[in-house]
Amino acid sequence: MSAVLEQPLEIELFEAFEFLLYPKRIKVPFGGRGGAKTEEIAEILVWMMWQNGTKVLCAREFQNSIDESSKAVLEAKIEKLGLSDFFDVQNDGIYGQNGSCAKFVGLARNITSIKSKFGFNVVWVEEAENVSENSWKVLIPTVREADSEIWVSFNPGEPDAPTYTRFVLPYIEHINAEIAAGRPGFYEDDYTYVRKVSYRDNPKFPEVLRIEMERDKAANFKKYLHVWEGECNADYEDSIIEPEWVDAAIDAHLKLNYTPRGDRVLGFDPADSGTDAKGLTRRYGVLVEDVKRWTEGDIDDAVTRTFDDAFEHRSDIVVYDSIGIGAGVKVGLKERIAGRNIDVQGFGAGDAPWPGKYKDDRLNEDVFRNLRAMGWWLLRDRFENTYKAVVKGEYADPATMIFLSSDIKDLQQLKTELVRQQRKRTAGSKMIQLVSKDEMRAKKIPSPNMADSLMMSFMVRDKPKKPQAVAPIPTASAFRRR
Repeated sequence: MSAVLEQPLEIELFEAFEFLLYPKRIKVPFGGRGGAKTEEIAEILVWMMWQNGTKVLCAREFQNSIDESSKAVLEAKIEKLGLSDFFDVQNDGIYGQNGSCAKFVGLARNITSIKSKFGFNVVWVEEAENVSENSWKVLIPTVREADSEIWVSFNPGEPDAPTYTRFVLPYIEHINAEIAAGRPGFYEDDYTYVRKVSYRDNPKFPEVLRIEMERDKAANFKKYLHVWEGECNADYEDSIIEPEWVDAAIDAHLKLNYTPRGDRVLGFDPADSGTDAKGLTRRYGVLVEDVKRWTEGDIDDAVTRTFDDAFEHRSDIVVYDSIGIGAGVKVGLKERIAGRNIDVQGFGAGDAPWPGKYKDDRLNEDVFRNLRAMGWWLLRDRFENTYKAVVKGEYADPATMIFLSSDIKDLQQLKTELVRQQRKRTAGSKMIQLVSKDEMRAKKIPSPNMADSLMMSFMVRDKPKKPQAVAPIPTASAFRRR
């Protein structure tokens, strides 16, 4: 036996990739740049080849030569782990003294030959975002060794790509809900383990990449979401709120030396389904003091939490989503707020726009498809006005602006949700309408509950005025002579 084989060997494994060590037929680490997917997978595979005699087939959709394969990264890991004497690196593959091996293949031009590839314990499909449906149909049933596994690593591309729709799309709502709750984003059953990995999961994220990431985040937030956060390459050309507008609104009240005043308002989105996060916004005048989200608890718990927040911060008004499961919020809130001077208002997203005129004297009903479109567009105007005031020095009435406190814990998530919301174009109609929550959900785009709660907090109807006491009109008897 080789002296190298007799020596103990330890590898330093990032927590996000520990699942690769446990049996599962399909393992899918996916996500953005900087998550160390290739590096971690290669090191684990070399260790498994040394430890267990594992036979690995490394596949890509396109591989014109061995230089385009994963061979180089495996060689680097062999050298790093001090196993150069144990492995024989040849032109066509890598061979271990215990019968382990690593072979390399392109799928697109050799898919029929895959059927003759027997005896492999692990098939690693790298850069899998480009793998065709036909390749998957041939490859998966071909990998039939007892306890064999298929590892699929990739950065998402298009949302309708075969790899994404097959391995991620069915589970992305669950994964996003876990991330929203502050937990690792993964889905697991007896057959599959899918884990979203980002640069945050890389404790050795290089400084040179961090600089590049921060530049993308500042200069092109939409690109940042795709490249670094691992979102699909969605078309954000019809986003109604620009990321730089959101940036300008952060602490804009301090930049413009404005002292907030006005009503204290809560906007509450109780979530449309059990997997959605609840959203709650607290504002004082045009200063948004906090926007938060949570996933735990049922609707009664959410109502209690909203009431507690309203009472603690002495809110004057609570606006809540009255559609869907939010319809039960009204009773719960009014029961808890009974006897207190808090105005509870429902917001129906599909309701007709409020009466009135928009900007160039067009009637709201002629401009907006529904109340949600009106609310989001007015919120858009606030962000644009703030951007022009802060960045361009143009005057705007503070009442038409919006200021975001930098103390908001989930400010990054709020910005992401605001930028995701897109306008919906309909042939023959110039009315403003939005891509609905249901349409977003169908595309597995997380529901923007934080952003919706923010929007609703500014959609406040005039509080009903209390009738003033009127002195009684004297009757004729009051002037009767005595």
